Amino acid sequence: MSVSKRVVLTSLAGAAVGFSTVALAQMSQRKSQHLGKLDEDEVMRVNPRTGSIQKSNAKVSTAMHEAAMSAGAVEIPPTSVVYKHAGKMYIFNSAAAANNQAAINFQSQFDDDY
Repeated sequence: MSVSKRVVLTSLAGAAVGFSTVALAQMSQRKSQHLGKLDEDEVMRVNPRTGSIQKSNAKVSTAMHEAAMSAGAVEIPPTSVVYKHAGKMYIFNSAAAANNQAAINFQSQFDDDY
């Protein structure tokens, strides 16, 4: 292999390592990761046993929504977080508890760009 080919290949390899290092550094600066998106009339749940997040292939019909509302479904504020601790699932509305340490703790765990 000629010297010029070696120089080009070495430069390309160095650039690839440099780009991957920058990408890893940017990923490590993130506080959270985007798992998915819930669109209109879609339904998801957090499996209480495994903790996995599942998104149904079925859409929520008006009848399903009305039945859920009559059975006690309530709107979740956009500042809510869901978490699992000691084997139990919890939901916390950080806006309702604004400016207290619990709200600050949860808000600081997420990136605001999603």
